Amino acid sequence: MSHPPATDPSARPALARLLHDLGPQLRRGGIPCEPRSYLSTGLPAIDKLLGGGFPRGRLSEIAGPLSAGRTSLALSILARSTAAQEVCALVDAADGFDPGSAEVAGVALERLLWARPVPGPGLSEALRSTERLLEARGFALVLLDPGGREREVSRAAWSRLARAAEASGSALVVLSRERAAGPQAEVALEMGMLRAHFGGMPVLLEALEIEAVLVRHRAAHPERSAVLRLDASRAA
Repeated sequence: MSHPPATDPSARPALARLLHDLGPQLRRGGIPCEPRSYLSTGLPAIDKLLGGGFPRGRLSEIAGPLSAGRTSLALSILARSTAAQEVCALVDAADGFDPGSAEVAGVALERLLWARPVPGPGLSEALRSTERLLEARGFALVLLDPGGREREVSRAAWSRLARAAEASGSALVVLSRERAAGPQAEVALEMGMLRAHFGGMPVLLEALEIEAVLVRHRAAHPERSAVLRLDASRAA
């Protein structure tokens, strides 16, 4: 038995009756939205601030001067991720990564790929390495430390990195001294030191109180800042 084509006027009354009968059961078509997946930082206050952690498949930025907690936050993310059997990568243009300190912080070094680009006048090697790692997929987290040269990165390069992160599903987190990724960053945190805590005899620096301010988040979250107390030996 043949059926009249949908464009046949004789089919319209039957179609209208069907639509009326189905009523609220109908849903608009399209690609279903998948819930956003986040990479926990291992710090409850920061996870709450970010609404779960750093988003996978997106570029995020952690900005702040030296001794503002950037390194401590990065090590905490690496420790949390590698403890969960995730594989991570670090592109270390600054050549400042200390495996010993990372291990003490809880990072499982056997699940971390440490890329040390050849030093040069620009960041081309580091950016190329970051893109290749994202293209390889399989990394829960790719950290990029431009070594304070983030302002040398062009807008086009930030766009390429953001697209590569989206295609890979990896969380790409950039450690910068000042914000540089602009609108290409899904999330931007600015770190700053509030006060130093001293104690003991002789009096020594024991801890630093750090404030993390959420300055950009496309999925806005009501809580805008968090205060952390970090051991002075790790608050870089």
